[in-house]
Amino acid sequence: MSPMSPMSPRRRLMHRRAYPFAAQTNVGRVRALNEDSILALPPLHAVADGLGGHQAGEIASAVAIDALREAAPRDPDATGLAQAVQAANRAVLDAVAQGIGREGMGTTMTACMIEQGRAVLAQVGDSRAYLLRNRQLTQITEDHSVVGALVRSGHITVEEARVHERRSVITRALGTDPELAVDSFEISVLRGDRLLLCSDGLTAMVDDAHIAEILLANVDPTRAAERLIDAANTAGGADNISVIVIDVTEEQGAQARLHNHHRNRLWLYAALWIVAAILVCAGIWVGVQRYAERQAYLRVDSAGHIYICRGVPGKVLGKTLTFETIETSVTAEMLTSTDLTNLRLSPTYDSVDDARGALDEMVAVSPMLNNNETVPEQPVP
Repeated sequence: MSPMSPMSPRRRLMHRRAYPFAAQTNVGRVRALNEDSILALPPLHAVADGLGGHQAGEIASAVAIDALREAAPRDPDATGLAQAVQAANRAVLDAVAQGIGREGMGTTMTACMIEQGRAVLAQVGDSRAYLLRNRQLTQITEDHSVVGALVRSGHITVEEARVHERRSVITRALGTDPELAVDSFEISVLRGDRLLLCSDGLTAMVDDAHIAEILLANVDPTRAAERLIDAANTAGGADNISVIVIDVTEEQGAQARLHNHHRNRLWLYAALWIVAAILVCAGIWVGVQRYAERQAYLRVDSAGHIYICRGVPGKVLGKTLTFETIETSVTAEMLTSTDLTNLRLSPTYDSVDDARGALDEMVAVSPMLNNNETVPEQPVP
């Protein structure tokens, strides 16, 4: 089986800047055929360990990997990745129904998507995912196997599980149940972390302490993958061995996510301040308009015509605050020089009626009136 399934045109869109990684699979020293399939198409990585023997296990794992590749979400998403594994399960069941492979074939699957400080995983079976952080190796998946359940319940130890007579019996696999349950979760990864995905061909031969030692001793992921396979073969190579080693080398982990979170919060605060300022300005503008609409002033133009204007003189932010202009029959020559001088300053009043009354008073003391000339009519809108 080829170490990596070929990329389809759609999935090529997924190939973008990735963390350094190495993906290798090996037939081991006992089996005649490699029934494992692996996928390394960043940000998606997966290991599938086929079950069912010759002309079954290798087909099941290959069918599952191909279906996973087609159904996986474009970006890391735990729910989407779990759904992709369920799609792979249906693909294996459909293959059996179509006469591809044979009845009873199945496969494990451990899939991971890692990008920008996030790793999401979906898993069925006993192929494992490990996290190496601060020189400590931690298994981050649970084995869906008889001995895995016995270890979790405290009935046997990890050491006993390695030699238990039922250590190869798994309790959950793709191709066995149309309603298959898939474990899925998300973790944050930090710069300096190393992720390991592997089939039980490694973990059945090499204990966790030795795996950690090899991962720590080999900085290059390709070298680390080679040494892990060598160790499994040296220990007997009783099964096919598949490993994917992924290194987090960029500041895209929790620190970068925290930075982005803080940056996003700053943008949010800035946006809120801007919105608040706009609302305050809008409130002020509405208040100014309402005030101005109740005011009035008198204006004389260059030809000597006098107007009553509803509003206030001038502009605010380029907007005029004069809402209505009423031409009167009063002209400049009808007023005293003092009143005319004051009028040219556009005096303001509390209302149009007040402005009209003030103009009437100016006309009442005008020279024309004192000379018994005809009194001009009251200002008419």
